[in-house]
Amino acid sequence: MSKADKKQEIFRAALKLFARYGYKKTTVAEVAAQVGMTKSNLYFYVAGKRDLYEQSIRHALKHWRDSVAAAIAEKNDVVEKFKTMALASFQYLADDEQLRSILIMDPAIFTLTPAEDRFHEINQGAMRLIKDILVQGINEGRFTEIDVEHTTEFLFSVYIMFLIKTYVKSEGISALRMYEQGAALVLRGLCRNPS
Repeated sequence: MSKADKKQEIFRAALKLFARYGYKKTTVAEVAAQVGMTKSNLYFYVAGKRDLYEQSIRHALKHWRDSVAAAIAEKNDVVEKFKTMALASFQYLADDEQLRSILIMDPAIFTLTPAEDRFHEINQGAMRLIKDILVQGINEGRFTEIDVEHTTEFLFSVYIMFLIKTYVKSEGISALRMYEQGAALVLRGLCRNPS
């Protein structure tokens, strides 16, 4: 098994334990045992427990972002890309019980303040997905001319707020319906010729 594959295995095992027991109760030794390693061998891959936790979350968030990117890539029409992005990015967390559990225990993973964003590079990649769709829509004449940078930040902030409302604050289906209606409203406002 390659080092990259071993890291993936370690991060999956760590996420499972962190989701079940939380950060404080999960030990590096338990994670090592889950992947058939000793604690000292695990330190070839991570610097310590905090590093293991952060890298495991980074791995999960990247997987989330990449799955949304894959769903978007299947669409050619920019309006369908926007709808797919909005739905897939929100639905992913509903389906990923482990990541959802960790986010509930550690809501600081989501932040609206860039200075406090521990996963800045992952979130920048997610914002790039939004930006690319906006640019495509403008270039094709399907979306109105807008300030792409600020609109991207606005849409991403709204998205994070709804993730917090739905999954961290447990407002569930009510927040999900509000998110769906908000996404539809934003899209109608973006389109020159609403469909």
